Amino acid sequence: QVYDDDTFFEKYNQKREKGDSPNELIEQPIIDELIGQVKGKKILDLGCGDGKYGVELLKKAAKQYHGIEGSYKMASLARENLKCDNSIIEENDIEKAKLKRLEYDLVISRLVLHYIEDLEMLFKRIGLSLKDGGEFVFSVEHPIITSCYESYNKGIKRGDWIVDDYFDSGERINIWLGKKVVKYHKTLGEYWKIIKESSFEVIEIRESKPQQLNFKNIEEYQRRMRVPLFLIFKLKKI
Repeated sequence: QVYDDDTFFEKYNQKREKGDSPNELIEQPIIDELIGQVKGKKILDLGCGDGKYGVELLKKAAKQYHGIEGSYKMASLARENLKCDNSIIEENDIEKAKLKRLEYDLVISRLVLHYIEDLEMLFKRIGLSLKDGGEFVFSVEHPIITSCYESYNKGIKRGDWIVDDYFDSGERINIWLGKKVVKYHKTLGEYWKIIKESSFEVIEIRESKPQQLNFKNIEEYQRRMRVPLFLIFKLKKI
């Protein structure tokens, strides 16, 4: 777990505390919209990070929040942020965690699943953990991004983004905050196939188009309009 490296963990939290990352400005507003009303719902968050999103969901009257986090540093931080009786933070790998059947109204996973190679079995387990008609909302890095990190590693903000080896799915190495991070590229078609074979109905797909009202800096907004950063799905158990 790269997040358990002291230097990386500190850099990551400093970056997120600024509140101006694409996660806050682009991804979360879409996630909030797709999730909708959470009052009275039991929610499972796969890869919950520091648990701050769980705090928001409980403030919106969610019945229970269960976060699973593989990093012990992140899990510890999540426990500090969530000290209420209706929250559970479990330190465990998503792929190894035991999910109760028919337990949750909503499962979410934000920018985590591109770290997992085999999603087929995980999606089937998620389906079993959801109540009938339950929903699964998740975001991943857009396949245009995960196909090739050459442009990112050059560090040129307004350079052209290189899309290469798109149909060669599998492991990618990204240098992020000074550390090598392993991610797994999947094409849009592969995500679709995994979803359909897991007995989910696709309710909505978003390619994370930025909304200008979320940006204070017009130049940053214009930059983010060039390339889709995230792919976001809302699914329903059938």
